[in-house]
Amino acid sequence: MAQRISHCWFFLLASFVFALPVCAETNRIAYVDPTGDIYTIQPDGTGRRKLASGEMLQTIAFTPRHIQDEKGFYSWPVWSPDGSRIACFRLVAGENSQVDGLYMFDVASSQVLHSYKAPGLQPIYAYWAPNSQHLAILLGGTSPLSLGLWPPPEGQHPKTLAQGVPFYFDWRADAQALLVHTGGEQNTKDGHSVSMLEVGSGKRTVVSRSPAVFGPPSWSQDGKWLAYGDQAKEKDKTALMIAAADGSAAKSVGTFPEKITMEWSPTQPHLAVATSSFADNPMVENLQLIDVPSGEVRTLVKEPLAAYFWSPDGTRILYARRKLESFLWTWGIVEVADGKISEVVDFLPARPMLIVFQYFDQYALSHRLWSPDGKHFVFTGSAGPDAHPATAIRSPSVYVTEATAHATPKSVADGHIAFWSPR
Repeated sequence: MAQRISHCWFFLLASFVFALPVCAETNRIAYVDPTGDIYTIQPDGTGRRKLASGEMLQTIAFTPRHIQDEKGFYSWPVWSPDGSRIACFRLVAGENSQVDGLYMFDVASSQVLHSYKAPGLQPIYAYWAPNSQHLAILLGGTSPLSLGLWPPPEGQHPKTLAQGVPFYFDWRADAQALLVHTGGEQNTKDGHSVSMLEVGSGKRTVVSRSPAVFGPPSWSQDGKWLAYGDQAKEKDKTALMIAAADGSAAKSVGTFPEKITMEWSPTQPHLAVATSSFADNPMVENLQLIDVPSGEVRTLVKEPLAAYFWSPDGTRILYARRKLESFLWTWGIVEVADGKISEVVDFLPARPMLIVFQYFDQYALSHRLWSPDGKHFVFTGSAGPDAHPATAIRSPSVYVTEATAHATPKSVADGHIAFWSPR
């Protein structure tokens, strides 16, 4: 992920290991409350259970300059794919230094399974391996960014796998390899490359030496294809490349404006693609659906978007956009089959939601807004036509919303960021 990600808000505790049975939690939401504690809760707001306790999180929230000495907070909870564990980060700002931590919790017992803390660690993003055994963690405490594997078999510091700025990646389904898009590389055009990294051996196989402006390369859900953006022959254009799962037989399926985002359907060999003609534009537009086997392209949404997320069954896409006539945002849903669009609810995002939007193509691989059954989604901020910026920033709520037109969001807790369990 890009170097400009602030390391402000993510962090966790000391070093305990408990031999606990794996017990998956179903249909629960993990969130960080205003005091920096982590909870899980049922979608109707009942069954609240604390996982971790931080100290007071200042109400303005999510920047270290607002943290008093020895105060700290947890953030960015991420569910393991089997639903049994939650990993998160913690930041404690002491008198002379900042101490960051990595934590892994057993959800059923709320106990710490693993933890590690060190000054200047600066974890900024975590993504569970598909086998739920470890995480790939992006650390900002060094320059360039460092990708580590945690917890390691021996020792506590994340095992370094690769470095680069920017850094985007996706796990292979067998948890034995990562597909990475990095900068700061020697012997590649402009120092950027797309490559396949074997986790065990560290062997690296270059897929592209001239990637374009895009986020994470990724494998299709069936494991047959991988997708990435490459520099096209035309200036300021991007070629969308589809290759075999091992990176071979790459071919372009179309040329697009310079910046491109892509998300694979969770059920079909379809890519949802949006673009911008400006590399630094936080918005993308013209959301299109590409059927990879046939090459057929259909337009789904023709307006600027901040982010979009596939439903678990692959039939709908949730997206967020700014309303031109006001300062509000709107959640919309487009039906993939016929392109029907429904406006769900107006809102203003909490600050961490803006980070999710800025790097949504990476977060969509690891963090879930949709409920497992695809009937609801979760977000944080201030909701409704009377949503206020001060509320969204200083005292945001966790909202559960039915994925239907003109739905009424339900506030289930006070919190800065929230994600749904995978099952």
